[in-house]
Amino acid sequence: MNCRFPSAADEFYALRDERTDRCTRLRRYQQVTCILYLSPSLAETKAAQVTFLAAANLLSRWCRQVTLVAPRVPLNPDLNYGSCDLVESALDQMADADSFGSFSHQSRLPSADHAIALCVGGADAARSAAQAVFVNATGWLASVSKKRPIPISNAENSNSIGAIAAACLGVAQAFKMALGMPADKLIRDGVFDMFRLDWTPAPDVGPIPSTNVGRLLLVGAGAVGSSAVYCMRMAGLKGQITILDGDSVDITNLNRSPIFGRQTYGFAKSVVAAEHLAGSALQATAHGLWWEQYITERDRSTLQFDVWLPLANERGVRWSMQNSVPPAMVHASTTSNWGVNYGRHLPGADDCLADRFPNQVRSSDLACASGTVVEQEEQIDAALPFCSLFAGLLVTAELLRLQQPIEPPVPNFALIDWYGTAETVQKWDKQPRSGCICRKQDQQFHEMFNKGTKHWSKFRF
Repeated sequence: MNCRFPSAADEFYALRDERTDRCTRLRRYQQVTCILYLSPSLAETKAAQVTFLAAANLLSRWCRQVTLVAPRVPLNPDLNYGSCDLVESALDQMADADSFGSFSHQSRLPSADHAIALCVGGADAARSAAQAVFVNATGWLASVSKKRPIPISNAENSNSIGAIAAACLGVAQAFKMALGMPADKLIRDGVFDMFRLDWTPAPDVGPIPSTNVGRLLLVGAGAVGSSAVYCMRMAGLKGQITILDGDSVDITNLNRSPIFGRQTYGFAKSVVAAEHLAGSALQATAHGLWWEQYITERDRSTLQFDVWLPLANERGVRWSMQNSVPPAMVHASTTSNWGVNYGRHLPGADDCLADRFPNQVRSSDLACASGTVVEQEEQIDAALPFCSLFAGLLVTAELLRLQQPIEPPVPNFALIDWYGTAETVQKWDKQPRSGCICRKQDQQFHEMFNKGTKHWSKFRF
């Protein structure tokens, strides 16, 4: 990694936008100007503040000129890990994400000289831009629309999942507009239910019974892992989390990780992720190690975690983790064609990592979890800011869904395509294939390692 932070804007953007540019041949987004508007009537609600902060963060990962139009209000105490002022907190995050960008605040709407207005509630900002996107949120629900705001309850709700989803939907739509994509490629209008991953929201499921997710093991603090950490803090998760990653923050990470910026450049990703959670209800421990180093130094019986989060995809990590008889696992990833997928793995009930990623698993590898891992050739992925954050949100949402006393309300696999309208969410339960390694990890193995874990009652043998 180059240890010198770029001193010139052209050098910075060439590195920062490289992963974004792998997703599209169009570069129009680099010259677009945006407004992020927050309706005064919503400015002091937690949901609107979460949406505003997340949207500001995401916009600064690709849009080089953003004007915030919002009232000066105190930051909700649950979100206070920097400035106590909402606007200042947003500007601080944006400047850290892109120190060469032009990010400013105005109390009143500017003249109609901006390309896109992203409006959190209200329709006033539409007259200040050529195109507009409207978002709103409450609880598990997020709305997005192109012509006018969709009515949605603004009742105060401590659940921030829908609010983060609204930011992802709104910024994704703004990015598509910035590229000049045709109308039939824009995200559909509607209300998205994050509890059921469906555009047809069902009756409110009520408050989350518990935000205590227990003991988490997060392997990989890159784009998705760091996004999950960001969402976990925003959502107020409680418990303990151990974070593993042997890599350091690079410029190419800044286009899609909401917690990486100039101030963390060059630092260990695991440490940055743990420090982001400092002062929250999720107690974090960082290890600047790769998975194979961590597991080699420890006996499997000492890994007392309730849920493993396999959010890395290199160095043979997936087959090694599966061979180590994991408890419940939740993961998500992004694809090279604007897709985001999520997976849940409950032993005995679902498929496993070796089923889900068979092209990365050789039968000869499934011998010993503490054996030497053959490093694979580095894979450079295309990546978009809103895709990575939404992947991290899917992980966080599933951790909260697992706290429900009912059976999981969504299948163990889902895929959302952000390139099109996102009209269809592909969902189904994937089953283990005959002869897979997980078929040999029967109840006896799991009783040895996982019987005391939080979700043991959901395992099926």
